[in-house]
Amino acid sequence: MTEHDSGTVRLALVGCGGISGAHVNGYKDLYVHGCREFVVTACCDVREENALKRSKEIAEIQGIAPAVFTSQAAMEKAGVADAADICLPHCFHHSSAISLLDAGLHVMVEKPIGITVKASRAIIAAAERNRRTLATAENIRRYVTARSCAWAINQRGLIGDMRLVNIQSISFSPFDYDNPAMKWRGIKLLTGGGMIMDSGAHFADMVEVLFGDVDEVSCTMSAYDNRLIKDAPILGDQQADVEDTWHAVIRFKSGLHVLWTHSRSLYGQGMSTASYYGSKGTMNALGFAFHPFQNGGTAVLDDGTAVTNEQIQSEYLASLTEPQQATLFPYGSTDGFAIEVWDFIDALRNNRKPEMDGVDGLRAKTLCECCYESAVAGRTVKFDEVFDGRLSEYQRPIDEYWHI
Repeated sequence: MTEHDSGTVRLALVGCGGISGAHVNGYKDLYVHGCREFVVTACCDVREENALKRSKEIAEIQGIAPAVFTSQAAMEKAGVADAADICLPHCFHHSSAISLLDAGLHVMVEKPIGITVKASRAIIAAAERNRRTLATAENIRRYVTARSCAWAINQRGLIGDMRLVNIQSISFSPFDYDNPAMKWRGIKLLTGGGMIMDSGAHFADMVEVLFGDVDEVSCTMSAYDNRLIKDAPILGDQQADVEDTWHAVIRFKSGLHVLWTHSRSLYGQGMSTASYYGSKGTMNALGFAFHPFQNGGTAVLDDGTAVTNEQIQSEYLASLTEPQQATLFPYGSTDGFAIEVWDFIDALRNNRKPEMDGVDGLRAKTLCECCYESAVAGRTVKFDEVFDGRLSEYQRPIDEYWHI
């Protein structure tokens, strides 16, 4: 497929572990709704059993079994795909994406786009020099619930001018490091950090969707959970070293302050709240606080009026034209993973920018890294100094280890 070919896109799934299951469900959702704009032609994973499992699942969806590869280089050489959907651990995003882009494939990378800012910029540079499309896979912003609440705040002005956002999630919920799928998540060199940049990648993207450009960040963080992780990938036995507790104050260029507090290592009564305060009322997000408005939200206005999640969603959908609905919810799908895949495929077919390209992914990534850099530097940091790579003390050991 060339950049201007409007035919069916041949898609490879690269990385067939945990998160790839959600992507496969997204493929299924699109297929069930009638989308035939792409066909999955390859499943690639160093563990053949993982690739075979996903190939079988996809065959049940589309009637054709994708070819199975245990080597990305072999897959690239086979020329079986036009584009790739990368679902690998964070530490492999840059090496996999750059190789695929250099091989002439278009690429969508599961969030966070790269393990560091420098890694993310290397991926973006590879896309630019090869004139390939690069997308960041981000599902939260695409749900009808999240889009509805963002519309209610920014276009509808439901709660007036924003004044303060308070996000708190505190519990005692240690990771299960006996689970092979969790071992890499406790080690900075493999994941880049803890939940600040894992689930936090969703949080960072959504608050930027909601409130625009970030000015500066102040953050403190702790790592109370230092258990030994046995047989971690690549590194073997390692002490867990990612943050499990933090408090961040994020100031946007608009002047809005977002307070973001989390711990998974504190005993006693837990709490979770996500409140968005405006001059005319307050919106409360439903569901997991780190995924703003994925489950929707409710509002209480200054006159005491309660606004339900269903009302917000109904008003939002009624505000959309048919072409807007077709673009935001293609084929009637409302699944975030399905929509991110379709957006990538449609961008290729129509030679346009994806809704969330590499630079958009980098901006969300940078907000997460601002928290780390602030904690290490012991001061408030400017977004731009981290975005530009002028400040990277926290990230430097990761870049050095992976020769980025």
